[in-house]
Amino acid sequence: MASPYSRPTSRTERFPWLMFLFLAVAFFLCNHDLYLSKKGIDAFNPSEADLVAGVDAHSLIRRIAFLSLGLFAVASLIRHRGARLRIRGSLGWTMLFLVGWAVLSLAWAEEPALTLRRLEAFGILCIAAAALARRCSLRETVLLTFYCSLLFLVIGVSAEILLGTFRPFTPGYRFAGTLHPNGQGINCALLLLAGIAAGDTEKHRRTVFRASALLGLLFLILTASRTGFAAAIVALAVYLAAVCSRRAKTVLGLGVGIAFCSLLLVLGNALLPDLRSTLNLGRDDSTVGSLNGRTGVWEECRHYIDRRPLVGYGFGSFWTQRHITEISATQKWGVAQAHSAYLECLVDLGLVGLAAYVFALLGGIARSFAFHRASQAPAFAFSGAFLTFCLVDGLLDSAVLVSMQLIFLTAAVLIELAFRRHEFGFRRYLSYVLSRNYGCGLHLQQSRDASKRVAKPHASTN
Repeated sequence: MASPYSRPTSRTERFPWLMFLFLAVAFFLCNHDLYLSKKGIDAFNPSEADLVAGVDAHSLIRRIAFLSLGLFAVASLIRHRGARLRIRGSLGWTMLFLVGWAVLSLAWAEEPALTLRRLEAFGILCIAAAALARRCSLRETVLLTFYCSLLFLVIGVSAEILLGTFRPFTPGYRFAGTLHPNGQGINCALLLLAGIAAGDTEKHRRTVFRASALLGLLFLILTASRTGFAAAIVALAVYLAAVCSRRAKTVLGLGVGIAFCSLLLVLGNALLPDLRSTLNLGRDDSTVGSLNGRTGVWEECRHYIDRRPLVGYGFGSFWTQRHITEISATQKWGVAQAHSAYLECLVDLGLVGLAAYVFALLGGIARSFAFHRASQAPAFAFSGAFLTFCLVDGLLDSAVLVSMQLIFLTAAVLIELAFRRHEFGFRRYLSYVLSRNYGCGLHLQQSRDASKRVAKPHASTN
């Protein structure tokens, strides 16, 4: 019998479209700028003075959007009961510890006011993620990711066309739309992953989902975001490895290997320069060896980490005006991020917080694919691929801990995995493993169910 998680949806099922639309508007007002591409390279690489001024900047529109999101989340939790959220295993305890440690960091934060402000925003996102996980299924979370990412991409392309900045054939061009090119790269990567997963999950409009995923891949290349592109390819490979049959994976691997070897055999050394340029997505590779200045930032951050290795400087409290000024002065360019999610977590919450964060991601990936093996549901494979994307992208980018959309989706997926009860449960998963390896698991489960059916009438007669 197929799991309810693996059945495609029908046309008659209702979606919470109002909730989807509200979340999309809130994300857009907080992070997007319609005129960003018109501002040019200065908007992509802000100066030290702009970064320092931005620490204490308060955007009225952003504050209204956050306040509306918080009110909407609380109202949704009260009005719509949904699935009951309870701690289910070590993943739930790890997440609670991470949130509690972030709140506790207010006691030793270097800038308590800044930490409190960041905790307020983080708390609103967590409450909104809990509301989504309680009200919607993981399949609907996949659709939310798809529709939001597609909407942001369409708005970004339209904005560049109307402003006259959409020039994909110009040397050095990077597609930005309404976000920094690296942020737009993450949005396109989410569209790619969600489009592929939605095409496997939904019964209708599969061609639209898969064509949109291909569109996401095309514009991901145009953003020239190397970290986002590499993380998306790894996540896509993980997803396909989970959902494809063994024969399909073998044929695909052999086909790619044969094609690559044939190109090397025919073109030889002439292919290598073009191949390197392709891997760099057309960007100048003169600074690739130094990771575009990241190593210098990491070295500077290491000196601060040595002073507070265990507890850090407080949640969101490291990049103060003083630290931005000091590090930017040594690096000769504006720096307000560690350019690594793990280093960002280390300077904020220390080794304790970093360990909890990594364990939460790894635990979520492990549980996603365990649930996928038990249910054969593409939605669980998507959650594992999405968390894999966050794991890989965090190596060279801080967006996982900075982007509102990524924080929200990560929290929603982890809450779904750690706090919601799933029908197949542990016994069904154990039965699946036994049947796959020893051929006896399903027989044991069927025998147990049969004994229960026999026992019930016997008990009633007594």
